[in-house]
Amino acid sequence: GSALVFFLMPAGTLLDRFVYPDKAPEFLYLRLFCSALVAIFWYLHTTPFGRRHYRYLGLAIPLLPAFFICLMIYVKNGPDSPYYAGLNLILLAASVVVHWNIRESLLSVGGVMVMYFAACYRQTTSEHLSDLVNNYYFLVLTGIIVVTGNYIFNRLRFREFALRYELDAEKKKAEQ
Repeated sequence: GSALVFFLMPAGTLLDRFVYPDKAPEFLYLRLFCSALVAIFWYLHTTPFGRRHYRYLGLAIPLLPAFFICLMIYVKNGPDSPYYAGLNLILLAASVVVHWNIRESLLSVGGVMVMYFAACYRQTTSEHLSDLVNNYYFLVLTGIIVVTGNYIFNRLRFREFALRYELDAEKKKAEQ
């Protein structure tokens, strides 16, 4: 997950050049700074501290690019910015790669929602309200998919381990 963020955040510079050419150099610095922070968290995973707290460090990996995307949204157009779509991608990609538990899923989805609201709050006027509602609608649906998908994945994984345990127990019993 860290490698994806590390490489894909700077790759967004191509998008910046087309969508916000006036802000492309500034956004490049934000993207590189995000990648540098992710590299630090990636390194922390290799330390004894990181191995003990890998679940919490893992939450930071998708929340860092979400923060920087929200910062770009704040700088350019608030709820009118098409960059909110990147928040959906972050949630879905992190869910597939990391396989969070329910609490971690809710924390990450909630974190993205709060950051997006903060990015749009001051710039939302009555004429931009429909864009904000539209974007929140899709973020909420993505969040529901992420939380539900992780719940189902974890139940299936638990069931798989239980079945393997039962098979091993039966095999040992048969060998005796």
